[in-house]
Amino acid sequence: MACWRRFIGLIVAVMVLGSCTSEQAAAFSEVNETATQTFQNTARVLELSRLTPVELIARNSAVKVADPLGRGHGSGTYVKMYGRYVVVTAAHVVDKQTIMFIEARDEEVVVGRVVYRDFDADLAILIVPQIRSRIAAPWRPCKDSTNLLGASVTYTGFPGVHDLLTIRGHVAALERDMVVANMFGWFGASGSGAFTQGGRFIGVVTGIDVGNWQLPMPLNSIVWVSPVWNLNGDIVKVRIKTSEYAEPAKSLPGAASPRRGGLRD
Repeated sequence: MACWRRFIGLIVAVMVLGSCTSEQAAAFSEVNETATQTFQNTARVLELSRLTPVELIARNSAVKVADPLGRGHGSGTYVKMYGRYVVVTAAHVVDKQTIMFIEARDEEVVVGRVVYRDFDADLAILIVPQIRSRIAAPWRPCKDSTNLLGASVTYTGFPGVHDLLTIRGHVAALERDMVVANMFGWFGASGSGAFTQGGRFIGVVTGIDVGNWQLPMPLNSIVWVSPVWNLNGDIVKVRIKTSEYAEPAKSLPGAASPRRGGLRD
């Protein structure tokens, strides 16, 4: 009996579909195309989102730190720290400048004021207005090197002429009060924030190693990271809380809303 009911139901459905007008048929076709497009878009999103959650944080908070005189650039990480928006980078990226251009996405540019720099540790912090086209990473710094050796790490930066590059590697050594990682690095990536896969901010990319075989040779697979536990926490806190933004602030249009998940980058 159940089989007969299913058979009768199938016949009724076929009769209803057969009696559809051309407008109804077009509507069914449009719905089918929409469903197909939605499926294809979802498939693309799933394909593009193979980054880990921490890699997405690193990618969405990565900014380019550019010399206002056009003499070069480094990278940095847009972070919310002590209730203010800042960019953490390397001291040699900002050098002796008091302001730097912070280039985000969708042609958005703001001016960052250097509020902290330590050339010995090669760490610097700039205070910035809120950047609409970036998502500030939470400030979760590593307190020391405990359990770091062998840890998986990632950074997103702007090496050479490249746009955003998300790089993976692992901590290969802890020496000279620095973190040495086996991963790709190149000029322009300096200042990129290096994260553990647990979401801790290790420090900033400082440079790559150089070997000597008759001639000096840069080793782009050995990356030096200056750890953030070398920051003077008391000074950083006071300067971030009391410093004003750079004037005049420069802002090009930017996005109406921040990009989510790094899928459009």
